[in-house]
Amino acid sequence: MLDILVYLYESYRMAELAPDRDSLERKLFAAGFDESSVKGALDWFGHMSATESHPRLLDVPHFRHFAPEEQERLDEDCIATLRFLEESEILDAESREWVINGLMHLHGEDIAPEQVRWMSLIVLWSRGQIEHYTFLEEFLLNETTLH
Repeated sequence: MLDILVYLYESYRMAELAPDRDSLERKLFAAGFDESSVKGALDWFGHMSATESHPRLLDVPHFRHFAPEEQERLDEDCIATLRFLEESEILDAESREWVINGLMHLHGEDIAPEQVRWMSLIVLWSRGQIEHYTFLEEFLLNETTLH
């Protein structure tokens, strides 16, 4: 799923310039992505893009408890990356939740801090938070360490 989302990001730097879903599916199939992965990634992305902000997430403190299944998939470095991005005010609470949700959808893949940063970039890109994803893109491309 992340490969598809990164492909979309790299192909359509401005999310609003992406073609309709049918055209996207055809382009992704032509690029070699399988049908179930494409549909799953586009469903997740569409749901995230169409969902309104949840008022409870506006006043959530930075500290978050991780569910046992999240702790199984996200090691200490991944959680540290999330905390760094949130404490640096790159991710707000709602974006953080979408990043975690997206990471949990990466079935069968080991999750590393790089995937956390890429998923964060995808979420910020889809939400139009340009000033944040520009910094994060620089952060990703330079492979900066957090510690």
